[in-house]
Order: sequence, then C-alpha cells, then structure tokens
Amino acid sequence: MAKITRAQFLRGRWQEAPLPPSSEVIAKIGRTCLPIRGESCRICGNLCELNAIRFIQAEGQLPVPVIVADECTGCGDCLGICPVDAIDMKQRQPEDKS
Repeated sequence: MAKITRAQFLRGRWQEAPLPPSSEVIAKIGRTCLPIRGESCRICGNLCELNAIRFIQAEGQLPVPVIVADECTGCGDCLGICPVDAIDMKQRQPEDKS
C-alpha cells in the first residue's frame, strides 16, 4: 500500500507523488495577509506540503510568506485555509516560470 500523508488523505489525493507544477497558475499573497499587516500567522505555510510557501523574516519584523514559484503547483490548497482570504491564484508570468 502506498504511503500518503494525512493531508492527502483528507483532500482525497491518493497519489504518492506531488502534482507537477502548473504552467498556468501560481498562488499570490495579497496585502491583507496577517503577517504583512503585523499579526502572527503561518497557517498557509504549515499546510503547504511542498514547502512552496516559505517565511522570510526581516530584522524587527514578523516573518512574511513568500511563494517559491518553482515549488508551487497551483493546487489551490492554500486558498481556503487563509483566515483573511489573502491568497489568490494568478496567471503565471514569465518571471514565475522555471
């Protein structure tokens, strides 16, 4: 039996390998994001199984999420988990593609 993560099971994803990156869409973090506004939150990064959402910390500030374009598959799992709807899916731009 193939091993899958708890998150894959709950989402109904039965394949072991991650989805290939989408050539069409990528997650984008908006200005309503809690860490960008100075409030602590890491729920999107905790949910992203591929670590496509990483947190970067500037001196004296909270860590803010950054999308790693080469890792983001455009699956959309991060959309519904954000408590302030700060994540959208946008068309990939040439600078987003690897």
